[in-house]
Amino acid sequence: MSEDLNQLRSAIDNLDNEILQALAKRMKLSDQVIAAKNGAVAFRPGREAALVRQLVINSESNGHDLPPSVILGVWRQIMAASLSRQNGDLAFAVHDMVMPAAAWHMGSALAATSFDQMTPLLDAVASGQCRYGLVPANHDIAALLTALDQHQHLSIIARTPLYDMPSLHPAYIIADYLPDPSGDDISLYAVPAADGFALTMIDGHHGNDAEVDAPANLPRDARLVGIYSR
Repeated sequence: MSEDLNQLRSAIDNLDNEILQALAKRMKLSDQVIAAKNGAVAFRPGREAALVRQLVINSESNGHDLPPSVILGVWRQIMAASLSRQNGDLAFAVHDMVMPAAAWHMGSALAATSFDQMTPLLDAVASGQCRYGLVPANHDIAALLTALDQHQHLSIIARTPLYDMPSLHPAYIIADYLPDPSGDDISLYAVPAADGFALTMIDGHHGNDAEVDAPANLPRDARLVGIYSR
């Protein structure tokens, strides 16, 4: 039994080294992407979501017993490390309620400033003090929509985690651009209401021109405030 155990441990050690070499190779390729993007935004949540979904499909088709949340967790940290190599401005403004989600999403690459209210948090992102914002995805949405109305160049670009996890309060990620289509997206619209705004969710990626691309069943004064992958 001792000899078998040693052989198994040796095999795991060898495999870990192979994983390490593959990870180092991936990071080198990531460095080459920096030059190819020529200054374009590195964080592309639509592409990341499509990549993770494809990995889950590949795993299932190959008969692996890896839960999607495990695949997501491993690749989320790989993508965070890659992102930190491509972008030096990864300062996040994070609502207190979703600090655990921010730490999970960015790992050791996270540089966070904590806020307990929506308005100063979005002010920090709008002013450039922080590159991204993380806010609760299912708490105080009216305050979020009001703050977004004050900074209409900001949008919701992702929801994290991609797959729900009981230990993490889900968060919206805020930035000054919209995400690429991922193949399975939800568009978010702020609809004026008597006491502020209401959030309406529409299946699909409806672009960044609300007047042209908004679904016909929405009021004319509805405004696109974000898109996220699911």
